Amino acid sequence: MKYLSLIILLFLSKFTNGQNSPRVYTTFENVAVFDDFSYVDSRWDQKNSSAERLIISENKYRVERIKESYFTVSLAKDVPDVKDFEIITSIELEKNKANKMASGGLILKAQQSGNGALILEINAKSQYRFRVMKNGVFNSLFADKNDGWIKSANLRKKGVNEIRIATKGNEYDLYINNVFERSLIETAFKSGRVGFYADARSTITAHVFILKINGKLESVKVDKKEEKPIENDSKDDTYTQLVKVFKDKIDKQQAQIGRLTEDLNVCKANLTLDTSSASTVKVLNKENKQQLDRIATLEQEVEEMQKRLSYLESMKEDIESQTNGDIILHLTKLLSDQKAENNALKKDKLELQKEVSELRRRN
Repeated sequence: MKYLSLIILLFLSKFTNGQNSPRVYTTFENVAVFDDFSYVDSRWDQKNSSAERLIISENKYRVERIKESYFTVSLAKDVPDVKDFEIITSIELEKNKANKMASGGLILKAQQSGNGALILEINAKSQYRFRVMKNGVFNSLFADKNDGWIKSANLRKKGVNEIRIATKGNEYDLYINNVFERSLIETAFKSGRVGFYADARSTITAHVFILKINGKLESVKVDKKEEKPIENDSKDDTYTQLVKVFKDKIDKQQAQIGRLTEDLNVCKANLTLDTSSASTVKVLNKENKQQLDRIATLEQEVEEMQKRLSYLESMKEDIESQTNGDIILHLTKLLSDQKAENNALKKDKLELQKEVSELRRRN
């Protein structure tokens, strides 16, 4: 009994305390894939449909799930099933007011049949979770009380987060923004494909994708069974979506549609700016017309005043040019003084009349 208790304690420590220290000590030296999305190639899907949108643009890879159901996955087409590896990526979860629980991240060891994978997600609440998908059913690896979400002080709520996962055999180490987060053991899958994952009504933007291994990558083996069309009208659309998600094919036409759609969005944005500018120009033209009318009125008034000034200057010159001009100017001044004196006398007369009237009233 004593030895049984010791074994149980050792077993529990393997799955509890072990999560707080790294398990994978292997150094992966060969950089098998380095993609900074500086150009469009055949490695990643390029799609644009009513359900999902995947586009490489401006040194970023945007993976968007538009619909409220299912999810979107983009697997690296030139990476075969890998067993022991290290993935480093920088991803940004776009803010979504319509879906506060938007999430996305990495998909690991995805099976060729499309019926299984290990998924790491992050959300906008500084949380992450691991889920195992088998036959279209998701199960959280950790506590189910919060759908498996775990709070992390290392995750940023906004902006880019660097995610690094190293795996050897069935052991995994998770690093967030260059800080060790936790380790785990998952025995469901020995190997599989890798790529990006976006949950329903969620969008992630990847800035870099690095895959490191020991040795060389093998060529991608095409699962011929996967290429056969699946016709089963009685089944739910879930299985069809899963097959499409994990299907390994190059769709050049969809890539062209994606690029054209992006160009169209740019044109629409420019059209909006042009429309706004046109409205502004219309208002400014109206104000400019009002100012021009005001200027015309002022110019007319200035012209009339100029004519009046010219007339008065001409009269002055005529008066001064005559021999009796000084006398006329002097008489004009005397006349003006006399008018002022008469006005003063009129004022005195009025005051006297008021006094006389006041006296008569008193008598």
